[in-house]
Amino acid sequence: MRAYLELVRLPGVLRITVSQLVARFPLGMLSLAVLLHVRAVTGSYALAGLVVACVSAGEAVVMPLVSRSVGLLGLRGPILVAALLNAAGMLTLAFGPREPILLAALGFVIGASVPPLMPVVRALYPRLVPRRVVPALFALDTSAQELIWIAGPVAATLLSATVSTRAPFVLASAVTVSGVAGFLLAPHISGVRLPRSTMRPGSVLLTRAVRLAGAASFALIASFAALELGLVARFAGEGMLAGAAIAVSSLGSLVGGVAFGHRRIGRKRLAAVLGMVALATAASAVVPGLPLLYAALFVSGLGFAPSLAALYALVSAALPESSTPEAFGWLNTAGLVGGAAGSAAAGWLGDATGTAGPFVAAVAFSVVASLLPLTPGLRPPEPG
Repeated sequence: MRAYLELVRLPGVLRITVSQLVARFPLGMLSLAVLLHVRAVTGSYALAGLVVACVSAGEAVVMPLVSRSVGLLGLRGPILVAALLNAAGMLTLAFGPREPILLAALGFVIGASVPPLMPVVRALYPRLVPRRVVPALFALDTSAQELIWIAGPVAATLLSATVSTRAPFVLASAVTVSGVAGFLLAPHISGVRLPRSTMRPGSVLLTRAVRLAGAASFALIASFAALELGLVARFAGEGMLAGAAIAVSSLGSLVGGVAFGHRRIGRKRLAAVLGMVALATAASAVVPGLPLLYAALFVSGLGFAPSLAALYALVSAALPESSTPEAFGWLNTAGLVGGAAGSAAAGWLGDATGTAGPFVAAVAFSVVASLLPLTPGLRPPEPG
């Protein structure tokens, strides 16, 4: 824990970390808020699902490009414009037209305008702290963001049920703009300019560390998305139990990130940690009773945040500073595509084989993730 104490004592680190997490909090609300609102105003689950897919597609396609632009245009311009456009898009969706094509277009705009805080901040972290504590900062960030995915859906559901399905968008737009403002006005951001990338767009994907981190992020998040669907299917008609089970896994990730994410992890240890995730995910499919299920889910979550933190640190160390925003943008895209693939695979297997199908998909994706650090062409160098 000494590394974390050192981090919070460093000037500006706590404010920058907290402000960008606040600005990203609406991401935990967004998919569920869109689903609930579009279903309420149109009566169609199919259209609601399409609009949610458009949000993810917009973010996946545009995030790497916007992240790359900060080296050319500076931090403030791209991030502030994205935040204002994102807030305007959410409010328009909440109070605007109900025609399907316009709703889908608004969904894409909202996704495409998500402020690129995740890739930008992770590119900035090596500037803010000594190199020896960079892994701890990645771990702190990755662990703390679990709070977004725990509290965000609760806020969206509560506001939609007690106030209006428009209320989550009003809150999300206000939090996005205020969080971004707090981040951009931080004294340690003033005057910071990331160097312009000299690499061709997309060429960072040729870097071994980026390929490994992207593939592992895809597989890990696909596994979690499939596991979520499996838990929903297992507790059909008992939404509170399914939500609690998902929260236990996220809590495990939070604890694991704080406890272990600051340690340097070589490829063999990374593969072992991911193997533990796969085994615990498999156990969650077969253990009887809630206590054993929650224990398996907690253990499966323990390795999630530390693995992602290790991958982020690997990318940060492997690339020049000018290329890391785009690289982290691609990792965000890999995670989004992974989430969509995991949900799709779990849904297909669930229809074909019953409630066991989504768990099979979750285990398969997690096994793939555990093998990637040992795969020729992807194996990272051992940390020095």
